[in-house]
Amino acid sequence: MTTDELVALIDPLQAIARTAGESILDIYNAGFTVRQKSDLSPVTEADITAHQCIEGGLYELLPDIPVLSEESPRVPFLQRQTWDWLWLVDPLDGTREFIARSGQFSVNIALIYKQRPVLGLIYIPIDPCYYFAIYQYGAFKQAGQGSAQAIQTRIPADDPIRVASGSRHAGHPLSTYLDYLGRHHYLSLGSSLKSCLVAEGVVDLYPRFGPTSEWDTAAAQIIVEEAGGGLTDMFMRPLRYNARPILLNPDFFAFGDPARDWSQYLPRRKPAFRLHE
Repeated sequence: MTTDELVALIDPLQAIARTAGESILDIYNAGFTVRQKSDLSPVTEADITAHQCIEGGLYELLPDIPVLSEESPRVPFLQRQTWDWLWLVDPLDGTREFIARSGQFSVNIALIYKQRPVLGLIYIPIDPCYYFAIYQYGAFKQAGQGSAQAIQTRIPADDPIRVASGSRHAGHPLSTYLDYLGRHHYLSLGSSLKSCLVAEGVVDLYPRFGPTSEWDTAAAQIIVEEAGGGLTDMFMRPLRYNARPILLNPDFFAFGDPARDWSQYLPRRKPAFRLHE
């Protein structure tokens, strides 16, 4: 698929994400029930409705490309490994934030080619805004009815480092990592908003310790990369997709400054004192 062909997908993908976002907000405003999946993660009617909307829209757009969504039936790796192209979809990224009514949730759609994201789109329904990127074409933000604007990470990362992540707990690996990182400003956020803020240079770093799945990061990865940063495992290697039998990610960093080795702050000894603000 050429760059021009990928660019031509942006408008229909925005329409698909917007329709899914509208269905999410309808349920968000009307009220909903919560149940647990087999892995004990929560799911709501909004997750399922958005999944059905996106899956149908993607198959109508490109019938020959399979869709792998958080809410899809699981496909055996023996079958998946034959796919050069696939969509990775999180129809409602930040279900816990949705349940908590924080507004910090998104619709994530990524197109994967040979284990790498080549197109990614993240839609924020509560305050309508798109982040999207295409391989070797750039990363963009489009708010409301405005035009798309190119975005770029903050390079170099200045002192104090601006960090976004989820809730921090004493003794959690994140707290230990931040001790070694040194002086920083901390912002607690949900869903892929953290990676989006890295991409547009609002924060420098999003370190993630704990389980995530491939549909959580695929769209965010290409958006951050095309904005000048990276999304890597703790050894600073870019994440790859549909490459293993399991769909879980390793711990990872999303960062704006690729010249900095963010793994150097992983704990090796106890720091003498705490430096974060």
